[in-house]
Amino acid sequence: MVATKKKSKKPVRKPRKKQRPWKTFIGFGLFFFTLGGLMVFLALDTDRAIIPAGIDDAGSDSAVQYEEPFIPGGAGSGDQQGQSSQPEKLVAEVKERPLVAIIIDDMGQNRKTCQGLLELDLNLSFAFLPSGPYTKPQADLARRLERDVLLHFPMEAVDEKWQPDGNTITINMDRTAIRRIFNANLNRVPEAIGINNHMGSRFTQNSRAMGVFMALVRDRELFFLDSRTSRNSVGESVATKMGVKTTRRDVFLDNNRETQAIVIQLRKLLDLADRQGRAIAIGHPYPETLKALKILRGEIGRRARVVGVGELVL
Repeated sequence: MVATKKKSKKPVRKPRKKQRPWKTFIGFGLFFFTLGGLMVFLALDTDRAIIPAGIDDAGSDSAVQYEEPFIPGGAGSGDQQGQSSQPEKLVAEVKERPLVAIIIDDMGQNRKTCQGLLELDLNLSFAFLPSGPYTKPQADLARRLERDVLLHFPMEAVDEKWQPDGNTITINMDRTAIRRIFNANLNRVPEAIGINNHMGSRFTQNSRAMGVFMALVRDRELFFLDSRTSRNSVGESVATKMGVKTTRRDVFLDNNRETQAIVIQLRKLLDLADRQGRAIAIGHPYPETLKALKILRGEIGRRARVVGVGELVL
């Protein structure tokens, strides 16, 4: 009898069910939704940690003040609000520049050079002679350009050959005569915010005469700039005693009318301003003065801030 082998039964595999694509998409969607929600939660939870000190949760910046400084040349274009366009060191240097005032006397006497000085891109101050043939239109232009305008008041000189015309006040005049000339001269330059003396080496040494004059300056609420045509002038001291705002000239620019000599005087002005924080110069409407100012305009702007003389009276 022959033995027969039993056949082993193989496990029957059930047919694999086909995966449905929409379930896969739902699974991925749930995963990314959960991850996104977690990230939003973390971001909201850390907001308080990144708020700058001094700014409250509502966004108020009352405790932190930002100021964008004015830099000549239009700085600030393209900058974000509240941020300086210049390095801190440069901003500090701009703020600390000394103040300089440059007054041009004898304005109104000629057309070409006076016009060139008025149009110069520099904050000059201008002192107009009351009898100048071009005083009225040039003073009007100066005010439209927002330049400081002064009345360049003719006063008696020591040397008789320098005695000006009927617009001049002298030490022998009484109060009535001085008042009459004062009013007439001021009416010719109504834009004036202050007065400085034209010549006056004799008049400014006389305390009585200067007292009469300063009373008129005070009544019109003007200031007085002592041109210092005499080392013995009492103009500044009398003005102070009578409550008139006053200051004095430090440097004459163009006693020597050569351009290079005027450049040297301008640098002396800047050096003096460096030492004392401010300085005042007087020049005249000479072509050489205009040329020197053009030559040194860039250096003046780097080393000092040119202001109207009215900013420097005390």
